[in-house]
Amino acid sequence: MGDELQLRDQNPVVPFLSGPFHCLQTLFSDWYLIRNLVRKDLRARYKKAALGYGWTFIEPFLLSAVYYALFTILAGNPEKLYSMWVLLGVITWGHFSRSLQGTVACLSRGGGLIKQVYFPREILAFSPVLAQLVVAMLSLTAVIPVMLYLGVTPTSSLWMVAAGLVLTTMIAMGVGMLVAPLNAISEDVGHLFRFITRAGFFVSPVMWTYEMMLTRASGQWIDIVMLNPMVVPLTLVRHGIDGTPLTLEMNHILYSIGFAFVSLYIGAAVFKRWEARVVKYL
Repeated sequence: MGDELQLRDQNPVVPFLSGPFHCLQTLFSDWYLIRNLVRKDLRARYKKAALGYGWTFIEPFLLSAVYYALFTILAGNPEKLYSMWVLLGVITWGHFSRSLQGTVACLSRGGGLIKQVYFPREILAFSPVLAQLVVAMLSLTAVIPVMLYLGVTPTSSLWMVAAGLVLTTMIAMGVGMLVAPLNAISEDVGHLFRFITRAGFFVSPVMWTYEMMLTRASGQWIDIVMLNPMVVPLTLVRHGIDGTPLTLEMNHILYSIGFAFVSLYIGAAVFKRWEARVVKYL
């Protein structure tokens, strides 16, 4: 009987290069658990709100009214779509910011559960990002009345919205998983990334657009700005909604896509290699 009964290693060490494949396997084999955690996160977010999930529509819709009053009426911005561009930037950046911070803190926040029972810890990294993705997609419905008011009609470019959200999700999850084990040792990492996301709001095309940047920068300054991998996803979402031709250079698009895949692969590899070693700090 002793040969048949084997205790499962509570902190298995996974080879570095195979870490991403273990994460992918967990995504499919434990999808039911990930789905339940996503639902739990969403319920906890709105459980004490009388309007519940309605806030995913109301909040961005109210923001659009504020942006329209500030930038179109008061500031006299000649571009009538500017308020919609800002709204799309805020929704997309909000998804990135909250997803990144949730992934960075996934191990430290799940410390109590980790100490009680073994389960693949990457589930804790998946659930907050997927929950924020659901919130972002629901929030985008607030753009519909704005489009109707501004006379913007949907086009076949809507696929770029999905592409931008996917890239945003991959970058947030990859970078977050990369530093999550370090944050389990010292939560100073989480504080640092909260500052980074706040500063990134201004250096990313949230309140400005890629086309605005081209009119004010040239040469190496454009290349420096485009080192920010979030420029492409934000621009894709905007052009996917307003239907205007995409003016991004192919090398910048490939850079952002490459950054998303490489960061996700390395982040998953580092997470699976080190998460078992840092649980003692939780």
